[in-house]
Amino acid sequence: MTVLSTPRHPLVKAAFRDARALYGDHQVEDRPALAHSAAVAAALVRHVPDASAELTAAALLHDAPEFAPAGVDVPVFLAGRYGEQTAHVVLALAAEHQALDQPDPPIDTTDYPVLLLSTVDKAVAFRSNIDRARRTGDAGAYFAAKVALVNLLDYFRAYHQAGLGLLPETLCQEYGQAISGVDTALREHARTTHIKQSGHPGARRRTREPGYLACVPAEALGHFV
Repeated sequence: MTVLSTPRHPLVKAAFRDARALYGDHQVEDRPALAHSAAVAAALVRHVPDASAELTAAALLHDAPEFAPAGVDVPVFLAGRYGEQTAHVVLALAAEHQALDQPDPPIDTTDYPVLLLSTVDKAVAFRSNIDRARRTGDAGAYFAAKVALVNLLDYFRAYHQAGLGLLPETLCQEYGQAISGVDTALREHARTTHIKQSGHPGARRRTREPGYLACVPAEALGHFV
């Protein structure tokens, strides 16, 4: 059993309820922010079945600093309702997200709960993007257009390497495979673009590839409703 199993821990139930209220209509990668957070929580307990209620609550609320209404003092709200650990992890992830806009974002492996949840969040986001990319029929073109993500691929690779030997092996494998999937799509896109531009006689129209399974299984939200 995990903290998402019924009967659910009161802290997790409260976190889902508060996430729904705080996120409103906001979206992450063209899907409801709540669905993304639910997927992160589900992935967390899949890789770490004994994850604490506090860390699972942080997974559900990790986008609160970005999406909460202006009148909500997020640090005070989180600490008062969920305790210092949940508040610390959520705020640390928010600071990490903001640092992505700066040159050479830092990678800190000394804070295990933050490293763990941040890696889960990244793995879920990558898999969601891969699924959407494959559904377009041209995954390479999809990723080539996401300039910000492409520019951060070296950082994401370094983050993956930093977690090896520290984080659950299944999580590291999933995250690494997702990054490799993006790299493969970009290489194929570069190759086919070069062929088309050079007028190579072997150039051919690419066919739609079968999509990945959706990042959020149908039962993920069912953990909370």
